Amino acid sequence: MELNPTLEEVYSLVLTQWPLVAGAYALLWAGMVVYVGMAVNRLKGLSKQIEVLEAAVARRQAAE
Repeated sequence: MELNPTLEEVYSLVLTQWPLVAGAYALLWAGMVVYVGMAVNRLKGLSKQIEVLEAAVARRQAAE
């Protein structure tokens, strides 16, 4: 089966450029992993701050 000349040209361009596409996807995934990691780390910090605030409020209410 013979390919359409236009499709043949498109496929030849895509197949020669796959390392760039793979690299771009790798950078995208690495960025997403870093972003999610930072968000999780921030949520842990906020959780600790909420616990401290709740303890302070409980102490203050007990003193009143």
